[in-house]
Amino acid sequence: MSLEPSKVVDFRYEYQNCDDTMAKLVYPVEIPFRGLVPELAHRIVAERMDPIMKFLCADQELLGALERFVQQENETFYDERDEGLLEKLRTGQVDVDSVALDLERLYKDEILEYADRVGPSDEEIFAQSYHQLVHSTVLSEILAKEREYATTIANLTGSMAQQMQTMHTLHQEEIESKMKLLDISVTSENINHILAKQYGMQNMIRKQCESELESTKGHQKYEYRDWITTHIDENFLAESTESPTQIGNRWSMISTQGPSMEESFTIHLGSQLKHMHNIRILSTKIGDLCSPLYSENSFGGPNVALGLYSSSLCGIVVLTPSGNVQPDTEIRRNANMSTEFHFDQIDVQIEKIQNDLRKLRECPDDEQGAAAARVDKNSTRLKPGDVFITRHSNLSHSHVIFHLISDETFQSPSEINSRHPVILGLRNILKISSRHDITTLTIPALLRHKMSEDMTVSWCVRRAELVFKCAKGFMIESSSWGGAELNTLQLLLPHDISEELFRTLADMVPHVFRVANPKVLQ
Repeated sequence: MSLEPSKVVDFRYEYQNCDDTMAKLVYPVEIPFRGLVPELAHRIVAERMDPIMKFLCADQELLGALERFVQQENETFYDERDEGLLEKLRTGQVDVDSVALDLERLYKDEILEYADRVGPSDEEIFAQSYHQLVHSTVLSEILAKEREYATTIANLTGSMAQQMQTMHTLHQEEIESKMKLLDISVTSENINHILAKQYGMQNMIRKQCESELESTKGHQKYEYRDWITTHIDENFLAESTESPTQIGNRWSMISTQGPSMEESFTIHLGSQLKHMHNIRILSTKIGDLCSPLYSENSFGGPNVALGLYSSSLCGIVVLTPSGNVQPDTEIRRNANMSTEFHFDQIDVQIEKIQNDLRKLRECPDDEQGAAAARVDKNSTRLKPGDVFITRHSNLSHSHVIFHLISDETFQSPSEINSRHPVILGLRNILKISSRHDITTLTIPALLRHKMSEDMTVSWCVRRAELVFKCAKGFMIESSSWGGAELNTLQLLLPHDISEELFRTLADMVPHVFRVANPKVLQ
């Protein structure tokens, strides 16, 4: 650490000695002087004067002259220093960038809060602590605590919704009563004034409720993380009577909720070295796979917790209309039904994605050029085939949601091919899953979440065959991408599909994929 420049100036002082003779002394003082002037005066008397002078209070007589000397020399030093710096700045001899870097370094050395962190971050410490605790007998205690927090948020949300509904009802009754007196004792201006007043009141109450809810979630998240990181220090494995594997198996037996219709297959894929995968075709609502983790009918808490920081994550592809970054309304509501302890709340994640899109649009660099070409130059609107990702720990059956942009969900069914942007979006999703340890992936088998009258049986068969074959090709291709293998591929069909059509599409799976049939020896 570089020290500030200084100089030494002689302090000259004349005084009357104890024998009534005049004496002089010269004492070197470092300028700028930052010590205590009375202490320096006492030291000068002790070192440079007769010992008797200490008893004659010579330091008090010396103090005034010494103070004037220090003040004058300090001012002169700083004036000369500042003038020299200004002159260097005027002549271009000062590198402003290096000065800023030096100031930043000195600031970090002085204030610990802004210093470069040495060792694991708070996020890493929390993740490691949580991962160890959920694989111990403390798992049930963690789940109970999370359920308690979720119940608090659910009750608070319900109370706020009831409050808003009551206010809306009262305002509606007030308007109806005033409308009956219109043109009698009430004018249209009075009605408009009342409506504006009601809107302002409703907006104020809504913001107060949202602020209270956000504050409660923030408090819960801080308290929960502090509880996890402090609980890890206790000897929680001292009297374990049940292994983590047994705990996981016991919970997993009760944590699965069966869809209305499903069938599973085991397949082998690969040109030379074949890999085994599980194919599961099922019919259910997309909201059931992204339901609130701690709702009354959900038992997915243990599975989500055990897999959260593992190399076996679960992902779901959800079709989303083009436009701005907006997730499915039901999924957004489910994600806000409880506090997100491990990631940002979904609204914060969406806001960050929107900001990233704006930056990408404003300043696309060479590495982002390909991605920037997909973004509208005048807005942050997304096109079919684009994908944005949200992470979750408070939804059942899913850690990662891929929001795939597809306008077809809200239009009449059309014929597409393997080069369609949505199909290529599925390929990108499989590549991301391979690189980030997502081993269970659910994709919409018809690229639709709901059935409609214009979705004929022949159309469904053609669409399912296209998606099955493309998925098979992408899975074979994924062996060259590196990363984790896709252990389970779930083909999701609309919940309102007929049983006959489901059976027809399920029978297509062994014809498209290579099913591992048992070999019968005669």
